[in-house]
Amino acid sequence: KTNQSIMILTSLSAILLALLCEVHADVYMHNPRGSNDRNCERNVNRDNGNRLFNSQNNNKGGYACPRAVGGESVQNEMGQASFTATDVTTGTTTTFTQSKRLYYYSGSIVPIEWTNQHGCGGNSKVTCEIVLQYACEDTLDPKIDDFWPWVTNKAEVGTTYRGKQHFRDNSNPAASNIAAPRDGVPTDANDAATDTINNDEASAIPNTPTTRRYGMQENFDYYTLCQQTQRNKGLYTADQQVNRNDRRGTRQNPNGDRHGFECPEERDYYPWWAPSPWIDVAVLTDSATDEVCYRSSPSCTQRCEYYMNNTMNWNKKGYCDVDHSNAASTVATKTNSNAWRSNSWYNNRAACETAGFVWYEISHADNLILSNTSFVCAHTQFARVNQLGNAHDSEVISQNAASTIQVSSHVIAGVNANRFQWTVPHIPAVKTVPATNYFTDMNSSYMSCVLRLRYNISSADFQQWPIEAVSAGTARMVDHLNNSKTADDPNTPLTQDPYVYIGPGDNANVGSQFVSLAVNTNQYGRTFQDRSYVFSIKSLPTGDVAASNMHDTPAVDYKSMAANLKAGGKIYNVNVRGKRGNIVQVYPSVEYDFVPNELALSTSDMVHFQWTGSDYNPRRGCNDAEGGPPDANTFNTAANADQNSRADRSNVVFMNHMANNVPRDYLGYDHTDTSLPFASQKSLSNQTILNFAPCAGKGTACYNTVTRLAYLNQQSDSGSLTLRAGAACLTEAQLNAIGNQDVAENHPLNCAKMNAKPFPYFDGGLMTFTKTGYFPYYSSRNNNFSNRQQIGVICVGKGCKVDNSTGVLQDANPEVSGAQIVRSSTSTCFTTVNGQAGATANGATSCIVTNSAGQVISTPITVETYTIQQNDNDAQGSGNSKGCTILSLNLDSVNTVEKQVALAFILLGIGLFASWLAYFLYNRYQAHRLANGKFRSDTAWQSEVKKMNSKSRPVSGTFKSTNHGVKVSRNFKTNDGSRAASFTPGAGLGAETKAPPANRGAKSFSPKAS
Repeated sequence: KTNQSIMILTSLSAILLALLCEVHADVYMHNPRGSNDRNCERNVNRDNGNRLFNSQNNNKGGYACPRAVGGESVQNEMGQASFTATDVTTGTTTTFTQSKRLYYYSGSIVPIEWTNQHGCGGNSKVTCEIVLQYACEDTLDPKIDDFWPWVTNKAEVGTTYRGKQHFRDNSNPAASNIAAPRDGVPTDANDAATDTINNDEASAIPNTPTTRRYGMQENFDYYTLCQQTQRNKGLYTADQQVNRNDRRGTRQNPNGDRHGFECPEERDYYPWWAPSPWIDVAVLTDSATDEVCYRSSPSCTQRCEYYMNNTMNWNKKGYCDVDHSNAASTVATKTNSNAWRSNSWYNNRAACETAGFVWYEISHADNLILSNTSFVCAHTQFARVNQLGNAHDSEVISQNAASTIQVSSHVIAGVNANRFQWTVPHIPAVKTVPATNYFTDMNSSYMSCVLRLRYNISSADFQQWPIEAVSAGTARMVDHLNNSKTADDPNTPLTQDPYVYIGPGDNANVGSQFVSLAVNTNQYGRTFQDRSYVFSIKSLPTGDVAASNMHDTPAVDYKSMAANLKAGGKIYNVNVRGKRGNIVQVYPSVEYDFVPNELALSTSDMVHFQWTGSDYNPRRGCNDAEGGPPDANTFNTAANADQNSRADRSNVVFMNHMANNVPRDYLGYDHTDTSLPFASQKSLSNQTILNFAPCAGKGTACYNTVTRLAYLNQQSDSGSLTLRAGAACLTEAQLNAIGNQDVAENHPLNCAKMNAKPFPYFDGGLMTFTKTGYFPYYSSRNNNFSNRQQIGVICVGKGCKVDNSTGVLQDANPEVSGAQIVRSSTSTCFTTVNGQAGATANGATSCIVTNSAGQVISTPITVETYTIQQNDNDAQGSGNSKGCTILSLNLDSVNTVEKQVALAFILLGIGLFASWLAYFLYNRYQAHRLANGKFRSDTAWQSEVKKMNSKSRPVSGTFKSTNHGVKVSRNFKTNDGSRAASFTPGAGLGAETKAPPANRGAKSFSPKAS
């Protein structure tokens, strides 16, 4: 055991996963929403790829922060939105909060979904590993003493943070701002909060609005240990010059560039040999069978056994420190040592103990009770190379332990992106006694968690696995013995951009044939990653929960939930992936869809409908996106509604068939019948919905859930009503009277587009099932046939069958039902074809026009016409301000503002050119004048005129060969046949200039420059 701890030995340095082939392979997590190091920038491209972690992905990837626009007064780091409502009758005020952070019930099933660019899953072109981990506040900002290494201010008795968390701001108990993990909160509506946190303790403590802008996942103490501890020098670094002595320097990051407080060595290698705050969820590998491997499994593949034996969940990792049990020990003994100060703190037992320190070994299981199924090893899904698209497999891999009801049989793989069904952990019990010594409140700790996904790909060019992870007889893996010692050392299996000879040549005179390879050895071991924004893990309710309009929370029927779980049912999370824009604009992210979009369930299962989005997307409109609210949002006026919006919103409306694009009848009566009393309308609607809803047996509770999902509680949400000062949703007549399509669709009171929901987060609540059959649903806001579809289906009961030809769960397409759309009204038609109002390429509209007598006015077109193209802004910036902006190739087809801007740029260009030309001509004139003056002052040639025919011809004093800077190039013949040294005038004059005579008053100059 002692020998295994010596990190500089080859055997332990072999514990690595990230020896990858040379590709630019990205990975993007779509559910939960991956940040790709974004925060609240409105741009197509992220602002800062060094903010929290090193993703090595394209700047265009990732989803913006899950919040409404604004600072802490809008939504704080814990996701709480605060409101103050005033009763207009009594004048009394009420302060309340709403939670706008995504959460998952412990034990529920979350589909982790991602796309990876260079293949996976048994693809013979590549070998791939996916590593999934999570961490919450208890490990990212720990309270426990004498477990993690001692650091300044959190160490022996008497240090400031002993017995406390080092970074959580407890100066204001009412606020108690969380430190890690935190996303970072903008200071105001114009702040993106994308700066990298400063490398100091003060910035890590979120006690000011400035420090709360910074995101932080791994903490400052963790990074300090990383930058002071000697790196593992037994690793393979190829021909790279690693320019750090500590753990910041790796083959992939030889300069040790900082990305938040992530430790580069830990990022690049898995399993790592030192303590980490991350708890392992799963490793998906090509070297696994269809049988999921758990810690308690009787037999697993050798690769999976290797992972089980090296996960920190149960296996100890070592570090060197002062003696925690010695009352006389202080952290200063370590921090004042030469090894610490020289970034060479001991990384192995032998060196540590020789220096007089103590070697500690720890695992997460030392403090937490982690189930044997908390970490799994399973096979990857097949995906082809050079795409960010769907994977293929017969089933979705699940973390669910073996039981009578398998998750994999409920979530259909179909044609979808890579998915792993994560069984959200129960909040672990604490072994430490008392438990509060480990963390004050574990439920509070799991209110802030993050999910991490790493994507590793390897080639077959050389061996990258230790003997414990491969079959007998496999070649020895590369390590420090294969590193190049000099620039031309061929010791490494592959060198930077090598030449490879492939033939002797066509004949003996033309030379050998060779090719140049694209090999970058610091990318040969490349790891990519993405991480989620902060979310919460909550324990299941222990009793009935009533719906609350004040807090905008749904009801929970505890008895039904408990009975279903006891019967073997599970809770499946149905979320929304994607962001605002068309498929090109959002790439490499995706358009809206439900995830999972296919579920086959029993009547004991339940679905938790819940989603979030962002109001910080690039502006999108003109059939590329639907609805508002606008940015900036005034909540009850049309201000800014004439501009394309940025907001994500979704809803769930049931329909008859997946092939339809209209809802089922939700009313049961004619909405134009004004004589029907409200009570009758309510009763008929209730009866109609319960006739088709999958939860029909729950009566009114089912009706409330279905209508809440469809309309998002916009008419009763107290937070929304407070912000819009009680203003009601616009009626159909009011919307039709607006007269401007953009304003109507983006108006903050257009509840038909879900615009009165002021935040992108929505909790639809738990739905239980009492009916069997197919229940297709869609988002009426985002579904736009031929542009994008947001459609899902839930099948309940034994009749759920996967289409054998496609592997997809879907209902029967009626092709054409012939049924008329019921209960609909005609909205105002805005013509875009008959005029220059906007582009028509993305969904032309030509309205029927009638006169006062109701007769159709139609004037046949007699000239040739062309489609007006939209000026898409897909690849940069923050989107087009106006809807359907026209692509303009001449000034006649653009509006006045655009003409003025174009003219201003043209005039500016002319002015700059004229200024440059005048400056150029002036300098030419001055150079010529000064040059003439200088040569007139040199009269040496006059005194020598009589010696022109002598053997030695004099050279002007200005151009003497002894002058510094004069280049003597070759001899030339004089008239008398002698040879003299020639010169390079430009070089000489440029190198040394002499001031002209004082009476000329000229400045020194450089003829070469002139």
